Amino acid sequence: MAYKTLYRAYRPQKFEDVAGQEHIITTLKHAVEENRIAHAYLFCGPRGTGKTTIAKLLAKAINCTQEFKPCDECENCREIALGTHPDVIEIDAASNNGVDEVRNLIEKVKYAPTKGKYKVYIIDEVHMMSTEAFNALLKTLEEPPAHVVFILATTEPHKILATIISRCQRFDFIKLSLQDIINRMKIVIEQENQHCDDDALEMIAKLADGGMRDALSILEQCLAYNDQHLTVQDVQHIYGIVSLENKIDFIKVLLTKDMKKALSLLEDMKMNGTDIKRLTLDIVDILKDVIIYRNTNDISLLFVLSQYYLDMIIPYITCEEAFSFIDVLMEATDKYAKVINPSIYFELAILKMCNQVKEERVQHLDYVSIQQNQIESHKQVASQEDVMNESVETEVENIDDIIQEEVPTFDFEKEESVKSDIDDDVKVDLSDIMNILVQARREILQTVQERWPIIRRYLANLNTAKSASMLCDGTPVAACQGGLIISFEHQPAVNAVNYYKNYKQLSSFLNEILGEEYRFIAIQQDEWIQTRSHFIDLKKKGQLPAAHELTLKHIDCQDLDRVDLNEAQEFAIKLFGDIVEFKED
Repeated sequence: MAYKTLYRAYRPQKFEDVAGQEHIITTLKHAVEENRIAHAYLFCGPRGTGKTTIAKLLAKAINCTQEFKPCDECENCREIALGTHPDVIEIDAASNNGVDEVRNLIEKVKYAPTKGKYKVYIIDEVHMMSTEAFNALLKTLEEPPAHVVFILATTEPHKILATIISRCQRFDFIKLSLQDIINRMKIVIEQENQHCDDDALEMIAKLADGGMRDALSILEQCLAYNDQHLTVQDVQHIYGIVSLENKIDFIKVLLTKDMKKALSLLEDMKMNGTDIKRLTLDIVDILKDVIIYRNTNDISLLFVLSQYYLDMIIPYITCEEAFSFIDVLMEATDKYAKVINPSIYFELAILKMCNQVKEERVQHLDYVSIQQNQIESHKQVASQEDVMNESVETEVENIDDIIQEEVPTFDFEKEESVKSDIDDDVKVDLSDIMNILVQARREILQTVQERWPIIRRYLANLNTAKSASMLCDGTPVAACQGGLIISFEHQPAVNAVNYYKNYKQLSSFLNEILGEEYRFIAIQQDEWIQTRSHFIDLKKKGQLPAAHELTLKHIDCQDLDRVDLNEAQEFAIKLFGDIVEFKED
């Protein structure tokens, strides 16, 4: 017996075997049961979604002689399945699209069926018919003989005359879900006595893009490559697919503005036969998951990324950058259809994305990378020296969830305050900082960090430029409900933010940016490193102070409503008294 490809060998022979399209199957089954058969049907939808298969099943069902239709056992069912039934005629409109062929078809329509109850005409790719051929068919579709059923199938219904569509019952087929495709492939794998990893089946289902026929064709090709045990690596090798980890690394390269490395990686992918269109959409899916997770913190809503892959990408990219990259990639996708080699537009997209990344973001990414390397280094040292037991290690990992940046161990000088150069009397109390750290929560810090880059947009506004300039160079490093610690590289910036005369203005500005009121403390980076190290030591020893209401002693002891008058203002008060009002600049 001649070999049959999988999609032909496993073509569904009963309605119950069809993957997906439940809304269509249910409607047609009820129509057959109630003997309410229309004279013309129009099946529309993407390729490989079951249009021709269901057309044949409908032809079997209306000609089946058994109670449960189609039974796939009676003579009519068997002959239709083999394609030898005289009353079921399949026509390819791509090669029979002229008016003469249609007139010949119409001439035969008037003859009664020879074996079945209905004579069924299945016209595939009906949109390929000429306008003259459609017009010739129009009258027959409007008033066909009672024994004739037309089933028109097309992937492009917009090319069909409206007068034809209005005379048919229209069914719109949809792309199959990943799970529907995977479930069907598992049945095929089992019947073929093959072995295949679930990850490999999932990747094949994604490659099929909602088409069952494409999925079985891809599966067949992969099984020909490895018929012992098909793995996801086999599928990636055959189709030149870039692994999810490599795609994330590629995005991180773009964020570092390393154009040379990005183009080099692209060249390597092209040499391995990577489909640029597929790669573009895969990167968009990753960025989309980043945006969803950034806004929901709900991993169950994600399409591509697991927690393992989220940890690889989330610290490196903001929602704003993800949206920006998606815009560039979707713009490139629109142009792929117009060229033979889409990699040209993908290269341009790479250049554009690299140029969109701001230099300060590159420095931030370098800093994050260094800190993560330090984390790994310290964990290895701790493991080798057996410094702490398992419970302590767990506690330290929990600290990473609430405050930013693991650091080397420093000798902490037990200073109770950080002095400000602006005013020798202004002190930031260490206990206030520790109180925020004790109550710190990672999700609050992530929310603040996500919105922090927005501050730079306010530099161009005269009313907010002062506050924006004082805060934009800072980095939120810890946050709790209503409390925030901001790290600055230089001490003068710390002093300016902690100075009580600036507090009300900065507090109001942050409230506008973050959408919530925060009591904030600025700290110099070196001081932050020492403070955080001290916090970790206390955590290990179980000596952390109890959490209490947030206080800022360097602010709460000041009269924030006091107005310091200059010489001219004091003279005006002497002349005119309390009737004088001063407007802020």
